Amino acid sequence: MQNIICFSSDFGLEDTWVGVCHAVIHQACPQARIVNLSHQIPAFDIRKGAAIAAAGVYQLPEAIHLVVVDPGVGGGRADLCLVCAAGTRLVGPDNGVLMAAARRAGGIESAFSIDSEKIDFRAPLATFHARDVMAPAAAALACGVQPSSLGHPLDSDALTPAPFGPCASDGLAVKAEVVDIDRFGSVRLGIDTEEIDRLGLRANRLEIAFGHVVVDVPFGDTFSDVEPGEPVAMVDSSGWLTLSVRMERASDRYGLEPGATARVRPIE
Repeated sequence: MQNIICFSSDFGLEDTWVGVCHAVIHQACPQARIVNLSHQIPAFDIRKGAAIAAAGVYQLPEAIHLVVVDPGVGGGRADLCLVCAAGTRLVGPDNGVLMAAARRAGGIESAFSIDSEKIDFRAPLATFHARDVMAPAAAALACGVQPSSLGHPLDSDALTPAPFGPCASDGLAVKAEVVDIDRFGSVRLGIDTEEIDRLGLRANRLEIAFGHVVVDVPFGDTFSDVEPGEPVAMVDSSGWLTLSVRMERASDRYGLEPGATARVRPIE
């Protein structure tokens, strides 16, 4: 998978931005294979971009992930290349959008600030680093260029943190954020498959509390484990512990938005 570039952005598909980045990658590295993970991330939504990037790593841990949600483009933040313990390489802006994916990929082994002069002799357009810096960097990686050749090393502890933190034990429960709401209204919590087992949440039923809203829910495999209109917890296709309601929107039923805090504990 070393020449797969998994591309996510908030560019949408109405304009030329996605296609132009494809063209730049193709010109620089014709053998690169591009997977368009998502380009419908809401504009400027770093949290959603971080959740999408982490989902991409769950599916393609050894790929190059190009993630562009960049409201601060041209404003002095670094363009990053991160190398992770699982072999994942992440390219994107230093605004936190890469950090949840890096955590899921085993943590950052090395970090580099991409030097545009090592990518192209021209200065990048201030409003389009995706085309002029990040896409060429991803293409270079796909063609075998070492990440250390792209720029200058950085202290990973000094990078902008993720827009949501890791889960943590909280007494008899596990505390986690709502990292995302999918288009069906399912509520993704920041607890992944390994953490479910490590933290003792593998049970027949879970109690999931959001403040005063407490849901007693079966831990199933799929939506059809419950009747229509009934809630169920499961690990969804993005690898998160997820609260769903069969054929309804769990987020609407329980009044939840990204950033809400959940406490999860096994009850059976």
